[in-house]
Amino acid sequence: MLCLLYIPYFSELTWAEQLLWAFAVISSMLWVVIMVVGLFSGSHDYRDQRLRRIDARSVMTFFTVLGWTSVLAHIWVVDLRLSILYAFPFALLAGFLPHFVSRLRRRAKVGTHANFDYREAISSTGEVLQYIPPHSAGYGKVHLNLRIAPNELVAVSANVELRAGDSVRVVDITQDNVLIVEPLQQAGPVGIE
Repeated sequence: MLCLLYIPYFSELTWAEQLLWAFAVISSMLWVVIMVVGLFSGSHDYRDQRLRRIDARSVMTFFTVLGWTSVLAHIWVVDLRLSILYAFPFALLAGFLPHFVSRLRRRAKVGTHANFDYREAISSTGEVLQYIPPHSAGYGKVHLNLRIAPNELVAVSANVELRAGDSVRVVDITQDNVLIVEPLQQAGPVGIE
């Protein structure tokens, strides 16, 4: 940031213009840091895909685009406040458009699965993704070992509770396309009596 003070053009700017340039450069550096950390962090859990309303990437994208668009708008518009006002809608669009697109994609993916026939799931096996209470007391989620099956299907257990990671078999389907599952009994060696 101190390198900006040695640029002759920067020292000729007013304090408000210098602040605008500093805001754009600092927000860009923070945006790069957040993107690199997000790229190399291995803590992403595919089972917890809840969409948060505001995250660090969206906020930093908003501020970065706001800073640089304000700087560019200030070249054509003399008034600094007016250039920030012109840049604001572009920053909102850049910061939150990816969130809205991913929400629409998720809604389309999680909704009805038109090309999946639930009757094909009977007697198929899979894995529990989300805890399923016993005696049909609540819903959980499973992933079936079928190529055409969606990633998550809603399921209930008729008898026992099922924890995440348990192997299950589909025994029936309700009218609402909810799978009824039971634990998969693994056949082991039979002892001689």
